[in-house]
Parts: sequence; structure tokens; C-alpha cells
Amino acid sequence: MMRGYRNLKKAGRLDCIAAVKQELTVQKIGIDGKLFSPLIFGAGLASAELVVRQYLLVRIGGINLNRALLLAAGKPDTRVVFSMPSEWGDVIERHGFEVDRFRSTVLWAMYVTALLLYGCMKIGNTALKSLASVASPCRKLKPYVYFADLVPSNLPQEAQGQPSHNIVSWYLQWDGRKPHIEAIHHSVPKTVCKILGNVDLNTQPAPLPEMVGLSELINYFGWSLSAAVIATLDLLRGRWWHALLLNQVALAAQARVISTDCLAQEYLFHNSNWIYRPLWTYEAERNGSLITFYFYSTNSQYFDNKSNCSPVPYGWKAANWPRYLVWDKYQERFIRDAVGGMGSILVVGEIWFQDSRECALTLSHNSVAVFDVQPLRDSKYQLLGAGYEYYTPDTAVKFLEDIHAVVEELQIDMVFKRKREIYDEAHPSYRSFVNSLSGSSHVVAIPPSISAVRLVEDCACIAVISMPFTSTALLGKFQGKPSVYYDSCAKVVKGDCAAHGIDTLVGKEELRAWLKAVLLKSKVSTNT
Repeated sequence: MMRGYRNLKKAGRLDCIAAVKQELTVQKIGIDGKLFSPLIFGAGLASAELVVRQYLLVRIGGINLNRALLLAAGKPDTRVVFSMPSEWGDVIERHGFEVDRFRSTVLWAMYVTALLLYGCMKIGNTALKSLASVASPCRKLKPYVYFADLVPSNLPQEAQGQPSHNIVSWYLQWDGRKPHIEAIHHSVPKTVCKILGNVDLNTQPAPLPEMVGLSELINYFGWSLSAAVIATLDLLRGRWWHALLLNQVALAAQARVISTDCLAQEYLFHNSNWIYRPLWTYEAERNGSLITFYFYSTNSQYFDNKSNCSPVPYGWKAANWPRYLVWDKYQERFIRDAVGGMGSILVVGEIWFQDSRECALTLSHNSVAVFDVQPLRDSKYQLLGAGYEYYTPDTAVKFLEDIHAVVEELQIDMVFKRKREIYDEAHPSYRSFVNSLSGSSHVVAIPPSISAVRLVEDCACIAVISMPFTSTALLGKFQGKPSVYYDSCAKVVKGDCAAHGIDTLVGKEELRAWLKAVLLKSKVSTNT
């Protein structure tokens, strides 16, 4: 695969993988709309083709497809062998790859059959879990909202009376939240129930509560038997889409049969999983639930050294969430370019996501907050299929080297926070440099688990410097602090759409001049 990456780079075709996936995002699967079963797709029937396309992009259009393309590029006269529908093979061939149609078709048949069996198993498992409650009426739930796909650091963690900057705390203080909510449910397991003001915070492992009552279970059994028969017979006729989605339809049927009183007032999904809107959300929306997609960051766009506005990245043009919460007008424009007129978009400013109260922040008043992007090992980075090399160890090390040299010269502190802890996945040369930098003068290393919001807001830093084009620069802007992107290697275009209107400095001379001006302004303000 690494040889394939080098071959593509040498041929000037690094962007071909991204191009393949962009076309797959918008290329409709050639299925007659009459062949989608209303019983299986339910409330999502009007979006059936898009649901199938989204699910394909998530299940098989990610790293595994990148791997197959790089393997084919790694040896001359090698064809792509990959489990995929024939329409995908057509797209891949249009971008200069050859596809082994026979082996790919066999793999695809095996894959869809496996998903059919998995769907049947999931239906049975869901029904068995509900048997224990068959004689019970639907439990009375307080009006609640549900946050999907959270981890412990997304939940409130108080220390010395100070709340953390997490998504739950953000939602509770947001003026636009659902009114009259008495509980927040989340997906984090093994957490203690809490009370936040007058709102309960409870664990609910799945987005939908279990079915209770005989009528719900009978309806579910009747549907599941019919769905499994339809999916099996259609697969035997070459109609694979119902078998592909049977495991997703199992959850959609649950949303269809449970009482609407048991559904959340609002379901919230974050931008780590932006492509596939779960099929069950169509049922929940039809029954009155609000489906909301929110951004915890703004680093979602491609950029390069050629144009101010690069094409919309893979997957976004297939998104169809009903409502988006975005940070600013630039992100609003990005979403509108991607999805057209579908969905409503609310500009809400910065959205907190996760934080840790594991340490207090006691920092110098003469300090600059610095945020980079950790480069991955070559084997990991190349699998991403990036069409433009930027987040590499050379760029990341030069970014930190330049800033450290300038802050030492100006006798101020560099408060450095990595985006997240990725351990051995980070490039070895970068890890080695960061370890040496952490022991240098005028450097304060902050644990990655600490929220960037808290660092910018709570510490006495006079400015924020970020690697292009991370959302931390916007955090500085929202807090009224001087904030810039720094490009150490002159690899990006000034005024890029992905910069959200924030200036980009190129080279140490521009960085030094900007920091001197910030220092002077800070001293004048202090004296005043």
C-alpha cells in the first residue's frame, strides 16, 4: 500500500482516491424506486436510495476502499479486488484503475449475505431483550433529549465548583435547546446518574428504549418475520439492498412500534459520523422527535496551495440531516454548498465538546496558546487517501520549531496543547520532537484531554496560534483574543475558505512581527 502511495505521488495522482470517493458520494445507485420495500424503509422510503448510498459510503467506502486502491496502485497490471456493487466498479474504472469484476462480485455477494444473517440475528436479539418486559406497561419517562456516541469526557466533570466545557453543559446553557426538558440521556456506559440543576443525567445504552408490552412485541415480531422473508427472497433475485440494511431496519422497526412517549424530544449526533443518517431517525422524526446534527469543530474542509475554496470533501454531499448547528457563517456556507436547500442551519457560535478537570491551569500572564495537528505514522496517514500532503511530520515540527524560536526571543511562554492523545499512531519523529520540546524553556505542555475552550478562556494567554485550519483559532476569536493560523512552510493559500476569515501568517518574519504587535498592545492595555 505504501508503494502504491509513492507510485501515485510520483505520477501526480495523489488526488485520485479523493476524486473516486467524491464521485461515489454523488453517484446514485441504479435502483428503480419501485423496488424499495415500503415495509422495510418505512418513514425513510422517500429517501431510500440516499439511505442505501450513505450506508455504502460508511460501511465500505472508508479506509478499506483506500486500502484496495493503494494495493492495486502498488503493483503494475494489478486490478482492484473489493467487495462492492457494480456501479462502484464503474466509478473506480473511470478514474484510471482496473477492477477485477468477477472476484469483486463474489466478495460482494458474500458480504451482503453476511449482513443478511447479521440482520436476522439482530432482530432476534432485540426481541429477546424485550421479552423480559412483555408484561409491563411502557415505563413513564421524563421528557428527555438523547446524545449519541459520547465518551466519558463529554459529560460534566466538576472540580472545585467549576463546570467543565463539555457538550452536555453547552446544551444546558444554550438558549435554543428544547424547553421543558427534565432529563438528558447519553450513550456512555457505567456512569453514575447525576442531577444537573433540575435535569437528570442518565445512561441509556441505545438511542431507543426497549419494547415493553405484549402489543409492541407482537407488532415487532410480525414486522421482523416479513422483513426477513422479503430481504432473503430479494437477495436471491439479486436485489441486495434490503439484505444490506436489514440490521438497520431492525432498529427502525423498534422506533415504529414503541410508544411516542418513550422517544426523546431531540436526538443529537456529532460530526465524527457525518455521512449516514440512521434509518430509525426517520421514524422518530415522523413521531415528533427533533433530529439535530452538531459540529464540535470546524476542520471539515479540504485545502491546498492552488485555490481559495477546494471541493466539498467525501461524504458531505450525501448528507441529509434535518437540522445542523454550526459555529459561524463560513460553516453555514460550507453546509449549504454541500446539501443544497435541504435541512435548516442554525449559527450558534462555539460548541463545547469534551473536557477533563484532571489538572488546574496556572499559567503565566505573558503566554501564547499554541495548537497543532499531530501527524500520523506514514502507514496510517497514507491510508487516509489525502489528495494534498500537509499534516506531515516535517510541517508539524517546523510549525512548533518556529513558534518556539520566536517566543524564546520575545521572552514569553508557549502554552502548547496537542489535539488528542493518539499514542503510537503519531509519527515517531514528531513524538521525539515534542518530548524534547516539552522540557525546553518557555514551553508549558498541556494534557490533550484538557478542553481547548477552557485553555483559551481560563488561562491568561494574550494570543492564540493554530495550525491551519483547526477550530481553535475560532475559539480565540470568540474570546476576543488575537488569533491567527501559522503556516511554517507556505503550503496554504491566504484567504482560504477553510480559514473562516482568520488571517494566516507565513514564515517566521510575519510571525515575529505579529507577536511583537500583540505584546505591545497587551502592555498598553495593562498600563491603561
